[in-house]
Amino acid sequence: MDAQTTQDPTAPGTRGSSDGSGGRMHEHTDDQAPSEALRAVGQRFSELAEYVSYFIAAKLDATKLTLRNVTIYAGLGLVGLLAAGAMIVSAVVLLCWGIAMGLSTLFGNRPSLGYSATGILLLGAIGGGIWFGLKKFTGTTRERLVAKYVTRQQQQRAKFGRDVREVASDPAE
Repeated sequence: MDAQTTQDPTAPGTRGSSDGSGGRMHEHTDDQAPSEALRAVGQRFSELAEYVSYFIAAKLDATKLTLRNVTIYAGLGLVGLLAAGAMIVSAVVLLCWGIAMGLSTLFGNRPSLGYSATGILLLGAIGGGIWFGLKKFTGTTRERLVAKYVTRQQQQRAKFGRDVREVASDPAE
């Protein structure tokens, strides 16, 4: 019998290879020695390991590229944030300086009074803004909490015929 007639019909087809075997690395015959089959399996696992290694290296390189891009954009954002902050600080300083100079002129060219009045006005404005903001924030928070528990008490009355306040005020139960 020749190699054509003894070939296993369920074995995979042949493919070309670069090892000089003429593409017979994946060709399996019934009369193949076990050592040759094991060598072929070893070559297949070696090929698979190379492909897995290639896949992992490609994924790692893609991740590194993504991290590099994120770092670059974060750096650019930080530089932009610092520039915007510097511009805002400069604008505030110029505004305060202008107010102080204007008040100094109103007080008869006495710069110390203009600077002091500007400082007092700005600190008062900051303190008033903080006070107003806290009042508004705590007031709306309290209103939401009160509304939440009023709604729950209404649900309790609808479901049980009484609410937690009525049960708490009746010591007999």
